[in-house]
Parts: sequence; structure tokens; C-alpha cells
Amino acid sequence: MLLLLVAVAVFFAGGFIMSPEDSFGGSPGTTVVKVVHLLCLATSWGATVWAIFVGGLVFPACFRLTAASTAMSAAAFAWLHLHHPWQAASAVEHRQLVVLLTAVGLDLANLFIFIPRTLKFLQVMQERHKVERSLGIGGQVFLDGWRCNVQAATSSAALAAVNGRFRAAHVRSAVATLASSVGLAAHTWYLAGKLEL
Repeated sequence: MLLLLVAVAVFFAGGFIMSPEDSFGGSPGTTVVKVVHLLCLATSWGATVWAIFVGGLVFPACFRLTAASTAMSAAAFAWLHLHHPWQAASAVEHRQLVVLLTAVGLDLANLFIFIPRTLKFLQVMQERHKVERSLGIGGQVFLDGWRCNVQAATSSAALAAVNGRFRAAHVRSAVATLASSVGLAAHTWYLAGKLEL
């Protein structure tokens, strides 16, 4: 965590030193909040993609990072658009804040509700691996492994039962992660539309 804070401090210092004098587009404080918003959004987006496609084993740490980053991004976005009266913000800004807050809610639900339930089922995963090994499967990669598992579950009641218990625990977390990533993608699309390069 200390290394991350040092990296962020160096990033801000370098950005401040290297930026042209007129690049702040207002007060330096506003620019810092904009940078925080973008960095936290990018961190949350990257961690979500990582959790979905690469690092299923680091769920708890990944979801803590995602929830914190999405919350900071939402707070920065709200500060940028709500330091003036809420009524002055456009309908698009209201929707974007709702999208970000929904993503925060999904990330927090994942962190505090779905992941603990899924982790409780690590015992189920270990049991599933034992059953798979006893059936001579489980060493395959991704789709091949899934196909072998499905095929073996048709003839093994024990594997079918374990698969059902794991699926019930895992699907809620997967849906919340996917829904959060859709919200983050929508907000990224909104920001891309705002860029002037």
C-alpha cells in the first residue's frame, strides 16, 4: 500500500512539473480531483477486468481495490459536478453519478455479501477437485476442463451435486462483477465522449 501511495505521489508531482502552465483548466485543486477521478476509474476498471478474465484467485483483494477505487471515482465525479447546486448539473451528469454509485453498490455487495459466501464454498471447490481427480479429469484448461467436467457430471452424481453448490455460490458474484463492469464501461464511454484531443 505504501508503494502505491508513493507511486501516486510521484505521478502527481511529475504531472504538475511537466504540465504547461495553462493546462489546469481552472484551479489546480479541480485538476487534482479530475486526475483522482480518472485514476480511480482506470484502477477500478482494470481490477474488474482482471477479476473477470485473469485472477479469480485474488477475489478478496481485487474486490477491496475495486470497491475503493469505484467509490473514490464516484466521489470525485460528484465533487466535480455537485460543488455547484445539484439542480445545475445536467441530466447526463445525474445519470453518470447513478451509474457510478450503482457500480459502487455492486462492488460492495460483492465484497461483503457474495464473495464471503463464495469463499465459504472453497471447501466445495476442494471437494470438487477431489471428485474430479477421482474421475481422472480436472487437469484441462478453461473450456476443455469445463467440457470434461460437464460430461463427467452426467455420470457422476457426486460431481453434479458439487457443481450445483458451487454454481449457486459463484453466479451471484459473477453477475455483480459483470454488471459493475458494464457500468464502468458506460462511464468510460461517457468520458471518451468528453475528451478533446
